[in-house]
Amino acid sequence: MACSSAEELNLGDAFLKPRNYGFIVSATRCRFERPIRLGETFHARTWPLVPSFAACERQYQVLGENGEVAVNAASRWCLIDLKSGRLLSSKVVDNQDYSTYNTARALEVENWKIAKFDLSEGELRFKMTVANSEYDHYMHVNNTRYADYCFNCFSVEELSKAKLKEFAIVYVRQCREGDELFFYRKPLGNGEFLVQGVNGTGEVVASAEIRFDE
Repeated sequence: MACSSAEELNLGDAFLKPRNYGFIVSATRCRFERPIRLGETFHARTWPLVPSFAACERQYQVLGENGEVAVNAASRWCLIDLKSGRLLSSKVVDNQDYSTYNTARALEVENWKIAKFDLSEGELRFKMTVANSEYDHYMHVNNTRYADYCFNCFSVEELSKAKLKEFAIVYVRQCREGDELFFYRKPLGNGEFLVQGVNGTGEVVASAEIRFDE
């Protein structure tokens, strides 16, 4: 959906590829206002906010059949030079009239950071070796896969007794085929958890906050 929106704004492949640019998502936050049921019809919408110097923020809403909001979400993106990996200023985007942008926020995010914890404070709940099926077109693990990895830290029994209320993921380091990943879970109480993924050398690759209604 974000890619389709970027195309409408003339920020899609036709703009990015000749310049060797790419948008990389750095963080996502999501709040469930109510559950989305299996078989339910819904529609979703998204819009970008005016970017800061180096960060581009995007808002999302998922709406039920009657138009009521089921999910509010936000994501943060960075523009990079794909050849060098260098972060680029939003000023390199020269084809936008930011005065026309929607300034409404579906989800207010006061702090995009997620607290780190020492691995001895958590429990190893999931481990894996990255394979080709995890890849996206940038030739690293697709950002959506990390949500699967983080929720694999919970059992089917645990999830059957809980209702997801909120989650956030921060992407710290790119992962590629052959990397070993280890995901640790730290309970905070009141249905809240931290999840931290590290690679084989102990570097943090992703962090998550997850909150359930008990």
